[in-house]
Amino acid sequence: MSMMRITFLDVGHGDFAYATTPAGQNLVIDIGSGDVVPSQFLSNISNISELQVSHPHTDHFDDIIAMSKKTIHSFRCPSLTRFEDRVIGWMKSDKAKIDKLREMKRTLSADNDAVPSGDGFSHTVWFPDGVDKDDPNTASCVTTLEYGGTKVLFGGDLPESGWHTLLKKPAFVSAISGTTVFKVPHHGRAEGCCEALFEVIKPMLCIISDKPLGKDNKNTACTDWYKARSTGCKVNGCKQERKVLTTRSDNSIFMKVDKKGTWWVYANTCWRKD
Repeated sequence: MSMMRITFLDVGHGDFAYATTPAGQNLVIDIGSGDVVPSQFLSNISNISELQVSHPHTDHFDDIIAMSKKTIHSFRCPSLTRFEDRVIGWMKSDKAKIDKLREMKRTLSADNDAVPSGDGFSHTVWFPDGVDKDDPNTASCVTTLEYGGTKVLFGGDLPESGWHTLLKKPAFVSAISGTTVFKVPHHGRAEGCCEALFEVIKPMLCIISDKPLGKDNKNTACTDWYKARSTGCKVNGCKQERKVLTTRSDNSIFMKVDKKGTWWVYANTCWRKD
């Protein structure tokens, strides 16, 4: 039976998601790197249908140099030319990664046919208005993947202000309505929490990607906020129904969806073929 498969990889403070479509295309959304390194996880994959860097912050493209060696058929990184290097990265070692990102933006293009919709599957990408040249988070694109009526929404690092600009667009509201699983923005920081968004979506499960809490990321602990706005579901590997999963406590998270929209989610795993 054809399946849509998505893994939210535990890369610490950053994002890396890998999806395969029912028709066999693959999609990478962000390539942050930590204990799991995107290019190593995908070492047996030489072709990427689409690589999407949700926005130009290094925790979302840390493995860009190694990933650039693969054949990439479609590439997206919004508003890159609006930002100076100083707001994209914070360390001297980021310079080579930023240069590679800019090179790929110049030489590769987005191709909507690389991950085509059809036969119950759809893929949409949305870009907010009101981008702040000093804050790449405000440029973060938002993606939906849907199969059989089960819909997954990826929030990038979009702050509340960006959600408000998108929610003014009827087509966007229609695209996210009925969201089943929400990959929450900004690693669970309060800046990404948007009450107006949850007037449109009522997800069963929210997923947060972040490292264990410490003094430099204590403001990412909005788990209870999202838990209060999710309806809950059964998670394989967990004794009780869950409303929120986090890579900090549940490690890598895998889900699969069949053509009827029946879906399964697994904690503490990487990738499954069954």
